[in-house]
Amino acid sequence: MAHTGTRSKGLLRWALPLATVALSAPLPARSQEAQVLSASEWQVYGTAYTRTRDANVPGEGTVRVEPRGTRGGEPWSSGAALPIPGALSAGERVSAVFWVRAERPTAVTIGMQGGAPGYARFAQAQVTLAPRWQQVTISGTAPSAFAAGTQSLSVPLGLAAGSVTLGPVAFQRGAPDRDGVTSAFAAFRPRSIAMDVTIPSEPGVTLAGTLHLPVGRPGPLPIAVLIQGHGRNGRGGFPEIVKRLAAEGIATLEYDKRGIGQSTGEYREDIERLTADAAAAVAAMRRRPELDGRRVALVGQSQGGVIAPAVAAADPAIAAVVTLAGSVGDGLPYLRQALRNQMVAAHRPAASIEPTVDAALALIQGRIDNRDAAAMAPLRATLVDRLQASGFTRVESEAGLAMIDTEEVARAHRLRSASDLRALQVPVLAVFGTLDPLVIASQEAPAARTALAGNPRAQVVVFDGLSHWFQEGATTGTVEESAVLGANLGSPRLVSLVGDWLRDALAPRGLEAAR
Repeated sequence: MAHTGTRSKGLLRWALPLATVALSAPLPARSQEAQVLSASEWQVYGTAYTRTRDANVPGEGTVRVEPRGTRGGEPWSSGAALPIPGALSAGERVSAVFWVRAERPTAVTIGMQGGAPGYARFAQAQVTLAPRWQQVTISGTAPSAFAAGTQSLSVPLGLAAGSVTLGPVAFQRGAPDRDGVTSAFAAFRPRSIAMDVTIPSEPGVTLAGTLHLPVGRPGPLPIAVLIQGHGRNGRGGFPEIVKRLAAEGIATLEYDKRGIGQSTGEYREDIERLTADAAAAVAAMRRRPELDGRRVALVGQSQGGVIAPAVAAADPAIAAVVTLAGSVGDGLPYLRQALRNQMVAAHRPAASIEPTVDAALALIQGRIDNRDAAAMAPLRATLVDRLQASGFTRVESEAGLAMIDTEEVARAHRLRSASDLRALQVPVLAVFGTLDPLVIASQEAPAARTALAGNPRAQVVVFDGLSHWFQEGATTGTVEESAVLGANLGSPRLVSLVGDWLRDALAPRGLEAAR
């Protein structure tokens, strides 16, 4: 909810006729049932934060938001926000009660507001936070109808002098009801508790992760290590899968890529280094007493779907592997096919595709062979000429050269995902979508079946109508479309499949049978 940090000062000066606030004041009776959201739902922006456990709040989950220090700024330059559940009708009242404490007394202005573009604030109140835990209540009436997910509770903390720790939140339709809220908090049993962990990898690299531990399940627990795809990705890419696995009693680990978020090291799309990081995450989880080191699964999307089999191929103790839109192939032949697919997807003339791909592979081979600048110059010129001949403009062709003429692409000849899958004898689930524009299901699914043909515990599934990001409602499968279709990997079909499959694969009896 980073948008809450960009509002003008005017919003903080709104009058308060629609808002009420209390710190332990009596609340009028009300029959509306309260809905409690765990502290892990808070979305922190603009500063560092840590998810921790505290037995003094319902559900034990908390998130500690660090101060911005001497950097100055405005109240909304950092803070936390949480979406209000469900839609709101015009004139409908909603209340929120949340647990909070501060390292030192801190005055903050909390609010409830709609989403873009207006960010209409309909409740606002100033409160003073203290070192002890307290419940803060705010209530307001929606001035207009708000669709689900377009309104939020916000706690701006840009001027806080010390850390502020937030606990669970109870939302209630209508006026706040103390008895109802108290009962809701007393009955609150989150499916999981999120806690932040650090993972040592190579020298100079420490990964920052979040471990989601199911509540009320006998340990030690099975765990799925979640591996992100290509790009500057941090935690948060598997929200629905995390929830489903928690319901199945399976812990999950998400982590920021090296050099991203709170992880140290230099960000580079070096698949060998990223594979080493994933292996380090597995090793760190095996050292935790609440987890079962014999029941570790790997779940990777896109590039993560290449890394997961590579880690498992080198670690026979991995219990199961799930690849979601993971490429299947070895070396330059696979890279040739991938480049060909991109030319087809760009609707280039059929006669121009092979000459252009040949030129690209010649350039990549030159990089692999460490040829000198004099030898590389004509290879680059040829590729630009071939791209222009296929219908791209000069500017587009030079941009294409810049994308291909990189160390990252040259390292792709080391790709061995087909061989890695072929080496696995543990349960493997490979999933593809028919609308995926990057990993073409009609080619990749058969390649996966071929690579896994010798593994009786392997399964390949192709979902009709799902793209690279596995969201319902896709029609084109493009990146632009994915931005408006909800959570990444949020398709109920996918979430159910992964949840059911991992539940069975990581069950103690199923695991022993697999071995």
